[in-house]
Amino acid sequence: MKIVGKFILLLAGIAALYFGLSQVNWSKLFELDEKQEKLEKRLGRLVVDELEHTMTVIRDDSVKQIVDSIFNPLASKNGISRKSYKIMVVEDSQVNAFALPDRHIVLTTGIINFLDSANYLSAILAHEMAHCEKKHVMKSLITQFGLDLLLSGSGTSEVTNFLTGQAFSRKLEREADEQALVYLEEARVDPKSLQQVMELFAVYLTGDLDLTWASTHPSPSDRKAYIEAKIETLDADAGYRAPIKSSTWKKLQLLIENYSPEVD
Repeated sequence: MKIVGKFILLLAGIAALYFGLSQVNWSKLFELDEKQEKLEKRLGRLVVDELEHTMTVIRDDSVKQIVDSIFNPLASKNGISRKSYKIMVVEDSQVNAFALPDRHIVLTTGIINFLDSANYLSAILAHEMAHCEKKHVMKSLITQFGLDLLLSGSGTSEVTNFLTGQAFSRKLEREADEQALVYLEEARVDPKSLQQVMELFAVYLTGDLDLTWASTHPSPSDRKAYIEAKIETLDADAGYRAPIKSSTWKKLQLLIENYSPEVD
């Protein structure tokens, strides 16, 4: 009798679930997702166009090749399409990196010059990629500006300014940090690189450098504890390797230092 009763309860539960799902307007939900995807692609194009008109983009094949060799393992080893991302390097003394809609990541020459190794840049890229993969950029834009304003296509400059200097919520920053550690582990880059970046920023944060990336994020000391705790949960071993040689990293910094845009 008990079995019959449990079976009846199970059937009742299934019926209730089916009824609940049948009340959902799935076509409307899918239409909203499709609309937001189109919006993200359009915003990505608009913001990139704005940046290209207001900043100098480093258009050097050697720079691109080295940056790609740092980023590509993060994508490929984590089952993420490399073709879906565009990495831009722009001339700017601010020590900064930020994600844009539609999987664009921007690095300033300032952050490349500031960091000591490719491992550190790999950690920064993993963090920004996590923002993209978790849709943090669009969540923040919709919260800040509202879906209707974004759909109208107005206020591109305001959106761009927000994205280049935005501070995600502490919850989203923590999600990005913790996901970045997983990306680094899978790419066989030491996850402690992110922790070391935090320590590096903590040392220089009170100095004269414009550490925009650090100043728009929760303080490095606040992030250190949960980063260390997350690292302890990873299946870490000694098989880590730098994404590029130290000589190649120095070459990247020299290329950026000596870059001169071509004049038509």
